[in-house]
Amino acid sequence: MAAASLPPVAETAPLPGLGLDNQLLLATLVNDQQVLLRQGPASISPAPRARFLELHQVGAPRLWAADESGAVLVDFVAGETMVAAAERGAVTDEVWRRLGQAYAQVHRVQFPRTLTGKFGPQGLELSPDDPVENLLTTVDSGEPWVGRHRPYLTGHLARLRSRIKERADEVRAEIPCLSHGDPNWHNVVVGDGSATLIDWDFPAVRYPLDELAGVEEHAYIHGFAELPAAFFAGYGREVSRPLLRLYRIASCLRTLSSPDWAGMLVDEAMPAGQLAMIRRFYQGWSNWFDDLPGLLNQT
Repeated sequence: MAAASLPPVAETAPLPGLGLDNQLLLATLVNDQQVLLRQGPASISPAPRARFLELHQVGAPRLWAADESGAVLVDFVAGETMVAAAERGAVTDEVWRRLGQAYAQVHRVQFPRTLTGKFGPQGLELSPDDPVENLLTTVDSGEPWVGRHRPYLTGHLARLRSRIKERADEVRAEIPCLSHGDPNWHNVVVGDGSATLIDWDFPAVRYPLDELAGVEEHAYIHGFAELPAAFFAGYGREVSRPLLRLYRIASCLRTLSSPDWAGMLVDEAMPAGQLAMIRRFYQGWSNWFDDLPGLLNQT
């Protein structure tokens, strides 16, 4: 608080919910301003990255202060998460439109074609990247998992590779952009007239359809077959549904075959709420991937 030069704190309260490996404390200042202190594992201060996000007006909550201990002080975003809205049946067309606007605000920050990569706390690490080869590599890497767990789908992977190659020019026509990197609906807060993406721990430079595939995956987990027209109305541009489907199939296969995800599914040391969420996500994506022949018909 001292580093941020903010007014004195009037009261504090711990925030319940899925903070995962973070402790969350809501502070109300004497001027009624609210800020969130998040204490996570020790890490490099994300202040340089936060300055970039603020400069480019992507809608990230303002970072007031941070240090090497993993303490981060940011503006508190009032409202409810998309998860909470979904649970009470309140994800309306207007909410979808706001969500589309939130992602459009991020994706407007573009980078030279073919550069992609990580956006760490201290800076960008970009290198040339061929999105077509990436998609094909994902299929190749996931094939052993399919052979072990879904052998009856193995023959359809050749068709998936063919569809990717047929649409190679369209895939390469996309322009890399800034991405939020974690489309979990716990990271979206819906307030009065807005949707705000929070928890900017994993931003990257990716192709926009790669991130939109993740957004649609999480929509599916919460009961929506695909991103609706209202989302794209807010997003502000038409997106090729066949191309988005290819990205989503690849993204789903990447997750299902990931050693990291396999490890998390059996990690009994993980908080019970987080473990249940991860298992539910994984099962949902497995169920979706089981319809690979039908999904390929949409490409």
